[in-house]
Amino acid sequence: MTVAVQGSTSVLGKRLAQDMTTHFEDALTEYYRQECLRSLYKTARPRILTPRAAPVAPEPTKRKRVTLSLVPQIIGSADPLVDRSPIDVTPISQLEMVVLLSQRTFPAQS
Repeated sequence: MTVAVQGSTSVLGKRLAQDMTTHFEDALTEYYRQECLRSLYKTARPRILTPRAAPVAPEPTKRKRVTLSLVPQIIGSADPLVDRSPIDVTPISQLEMVVLLSQRTFPAQS
């Protein structure tokens, strides 16, 4: 890959162009090396077997399951004083934000 600096005939311009060319070639070489390693790792087997080592079966992955009880159970009791009505999900207006901020109470400083 070559990089040409337009209108540069000075030694500094040629040296800069040469340095840039070297930098780009090094970057491409490193990128190509990493791509080759990725390709090799994808195709290579993850474990190397020695003559003494027996192949080990991979552990089965644990599956998450949901089981339903045949008999209903009461796990706890709900507090009847808690308001469970749906809340409004519309954004808060600027005026409502000012009102909410003005109604805040701060704990006393110790």
